[in-house]
This record gives sequence, structure tokens and C-alpha cells, in this order.
Amino acid sequence: MVSLKKKTARGAEAISAAIAADIASGQLGNGAWLKQIDIEARYRCTRADARRALEALAIKGVVQRIPQRGYYVTVIDESSRRELVEVRVLLETATVPGIVERATVKDVRDLRRLAAEFAVAVRHGDVVERYSANRAFHVRLTRICANRELGKLTLAVRGDLPTTPIVQWRSQARIERSCAEHSLMVEALADRDVAKLSDLVALHIRQPEASGEVESVRTPTSTAKSKLLAR
Repeated sequence: MVSLKKKTARGAEAISAAIAADIASGQLGNGAWLKQIDIEARYRCTRADARRALEALAIKGVVQRIPQRGYYVTVIDESSRRELVEVRVLLETATVPGIVERATVKDVRDLRRLAAEFAVAVRHGDVVERYSANRAFHVRLTRICANRELGKLTLAVRGDLPTTPIVQWRSQARIERSCAEHSLMVEALADRDVAKLSDLVALHIRQPEASGEVESVRTPTSTAKSKLLAR
């Protein structure tokens, strides 16, 4: 059943986005039933807007509907999750050359700030704050991509489709490694190192559990590379 913690949302589109964000952050779990009356209370919306929001999410595959029973969060089994992770790897690594090509000093500065904000959320925030800070970093990074349509598709898969595990990070150690990866990604971008940034993006999405995986990413070549912004 949906928690009755109230949130402010207006209109079916805003409600749909809010529900999708709560699913992605893990507040609404794999297979959770989404009773219309609970949606109305949680998001402070009308019955008509709640229904339209759920219908929109059903079209995207984020939720499923059983006639006469209602809607529930789409259940993602491990096999499907792994396949969807690889779809994300393909899309997000494809954005890297365009990101490196267009990145400016301001882009790097913004990403460093967002990486630091995620680090604070990892240490002191709750699951929603961690999710929001992580997403802010990846949205900012992806929007640098020169191919706007590829960027939009990448963000849609990351945010709108059920592509992530029920728990986004499997352990505290994995969260901390993700935090470290954010910083490494920013530095690879500052170095204009397409290969290293692509490797880090793939590692970040796949989240391997082996120790030392961050250090295993290919090291920079000895060729000097001009930085976009000095540390």
C-alpha cells in the first residue's frame, strides 16, 4: 500500500512524474499496489488526475494494471534488470563523445559541485536525498551531450522506465564507490578522456561488487592533456 505521506503535486503530468520519481528512488517498491485513493492523498490530487497519471505510467511500462483490481509497480526480475542495465550502458556510453566535445569550464565546475552535493547526501541524507542528488548529477552530465535526441532518450530510460533495481545501491560500500566514481567521471571529462569516461560510466551503471573496481578503470596515458579547469 502507498504511504500516506503527503506531497504537493498539481496536474496529471506532475503527478505522473512524482510517482515515477518515488518508484525510481525506491519509496514505492517492486510490485507495490497503487490504490487510487492513496495516490489522491499522497499527492494531494483529484481522482481524475490520479487516474490519468497512472494511465500514463502504464503506457510507459512503469506500472501495470489488472482489470477490476488496480495498478501496481512493474515487477522487474533479475534477468530483465540485467538486460535493462545493458541498455543503459549502450545509451549512456554513446553520449560520452558528444559530452566531451561540448563540455565547458562551467560544465565541469557544475559537475564538481553536484558530485560534492551527492557526497554530502551519501553521508547525511536519506534515500530520497541520495536519489535526487544522484539524478541531478547525471541529468547535468547528460544534457551536455551534443546529440539532444540521444540525451533525451538516455534520460528517459534512466528516469521513466523501470530500469533500476528495487534498491538503487546494494550496500553502503556500493554507494560510497558510486560517490567516488562521480568524482572520477568529472576528472575524466576535465581531461577530455573519452575512453576513460566511457569505462567509468559503464562501471557506474553495472555496479560490480568486486573490491577495487574503481581503481581498475584504465589510467590516463602519459600524454599530457590540457584540463578544462584546474582542481
